[in-house]
Amino acid sequence: MSSSKITVLVTGGNNGIGLAACQLFAAQPEYHTIMASRSLEKGQKSLASIQSSNPAGSISLVQLDITSDSSITAAVEGVKSKHGHLDVLINNAGICPMDFSRSILRDALETNAISPSVVTEAFAPLLLKSSSPRIIYVSSVLGSISHRGDLKNMAYNEAYKAYRISKAALNMVVACDAWEYREKAKVFAFCPGYVITDLAGQREAKERAGFAKSPEGSARGLLAIVQGKRDEENGQFLHDEKGGEVYPWWKPGEKLEWVDLGLEKSGENNDHSQVELVYRYYFPGEGSAHLLSSQETVQYWLGKPEF
Repeated sequence: MSSSKITVLVTGGNNGIGLAACQLFAAQPEYHTIMASRSLEKGQKSLASIQSSNPAGSISLVQLDITSDSSITAAVEGVKSKHGHLDVLINNAGICPMDFSRSILRDALETNAISPSVVTEAFAPLLLKSSSPRIIYVSSVLGSISHRGDLKNMAYNEAYKAYRISKAALNMVVACDAWEYREKAKVFAFCPGYVITDLAGQREAKERAGFAKSPEGSARGLLAIVQGKRDEENGQFLHDEKGGEVYPWWKPGEKLEWVDLGLEKSGENNDHSQVELVYRYYFPGEGSAHLLSSQETVQYWLGKPEF
C-alpha cells in the first residue's frame, strides 16, 4: 500500500451504510479503507467480498468493538503500527432500539453517543498527524430536537424514543468536537436518511415502504465530505449528497440575519479582553446573539443584545 494514500476508518464497516462506504472508498485508487468490525468473522466475510471485486483502492480489516475500551486501544495501536496516522474517521456503528426502558436507553446512549466520542478521543493523536483530518459522525434527523416538534416532519408520529435521545446526544458530541478541534480538524454530523439496512431489523418493512434509500447513496454523501466538497459546512448537520443540504441547529422558521462585527485588533471592549479577530455572529431574532464560527476562542462580551 502506498503511504500517499488517504486512510479512512469506518466503524461498523461490515454491514449496511458502513459496508457501502467501505465498498465505495475501496473503489477509489487514492484511498486505503480500514473496515472496523466488532465481529472479526463477519468483518472477514465482508472484506473478502470487497476484495473479490479487485477494487482500485486498498482495504484492510481491524477488529473494533466501540463499547470496549480495550478493543479501542488495540485498534488504535494496530492502525498506528501499520499506517502511522489516520486521515478520516467515520463513526458509523450504532444501534436503533424500538422500545424504551432504563436499560435500553442506557445501551443506546453508550453505543450511539458515548462510544463514538471515546473512539474519536482515542484516534485523535493519529488524526492530528494528518494534513487534513476529518471526523464524521453518522447521526439522524430523528435526533433533531426542533424536528421532533415539527408536525410536518415525516417521522413525527414515530416514537424511537431511546434512539432519538441518543442521536440528540451525539449531535452535541459533534458540536463539542467541532469546538475542540477547531483549526485542527473538520468535524461533521451526517444524516444518511431513511436507508434500507438491517438496523432495528426493519429491512423488509423499509423495502415495502417504497421510499427508503439505498445505502449506496449514503456512501456517496460520505465520500463527498471526505473529498472536501462540503468543507464550507464544517461543524454542521449535513444530509444527502449535495452541498447546501444542512439541517439547522436552530429552530426552523427563525429569521436569518448575518452580522459581521469589525472589531479592531488593538481595541478594548467594555473593559474586557482584547479582540484579535473579526468575529461573525448569527442573530436569530431580537435580543440575542450567538457565535457561529471563529478562528480563536471569543474573549469579547457583546453588551447589547446579550448572549
